[in-house]
Amino acid sequence: MWGGRSKARVLYQMLIGKKDIEIISIFENRTKNIKFGLNGKHLKTIEELKSNLFDLTHFIMGIGGEHGYTRVKFAKALENLNLDPMNLVHPQSYIDQTSKIGIGIQVMPSATIHSFCHIGEYCIVNTNATIDHECSIGDGVHIMGAAAIAGRVHIADYATIGTNATILPNIKIGIGAFIGAGAVVTKDVEDYAVVIGSPARKIRNNKFELCQKQLDQLLR
Repeated sequence: MWGGRSKARVLYQMLIGKKDIEIISIFENRTKNIKFGLNGKHLKTIEELKSNLFDLTHFIMGIGGEHGYTRVKFAKALENLNLDPMNLVHPQSYIDQTSKIGIGIQVMPSATIHSFCHIGEYCIVNTNATIDHECSIGDGVHIMGAAAIAGRVHIADYATIGTNATILPNIKIGIGAFIGAGAVVTKDVEDYAVVIGSPARKIRNNKFELCQKQLDQLLR
């Protein structure tokens, strides 16, 4: 598992009850100690991670929030190290059988993905979020808790939909856009725009953060 803070704690709890899964290690270089019980190694450097690859078969990204771009980039680097991503879907969530989901998805309790949707890679659908029929969701998208995505909405790569936000039908959300908590989106949102309010209005541009040094170390 990549990450050792709040998001990772939730994912760890979802994993420990599953059969045939052994959590070997958590990579977390931002803190000296993991703040929750861990039955495994705490890897603190890229070098330690690489030296332990022979023990590992799969990975889960514990990078949440608005960091979808980072989540996807590091996940792809781990794929290049011959690790396979895991899907983690809570048993109390619902994904319609007509919908297609990408690798590395995380779906939390009471989340709903309705019919004929397409969900990209390394997405997060958080608690009580709903994605209605025929939506298209790009890679690295985070739908936060209780957000409501109406039918036929298109959300591009790395966008973040804030808690309790509402996206009306047939709306397009651009690459890397950030929809603030509680916003009501009534028209298309351009790439990298940060919007808030009801109706939602743009307040600034979004910027991605990426630790390029770590990524370069992984790709060597």
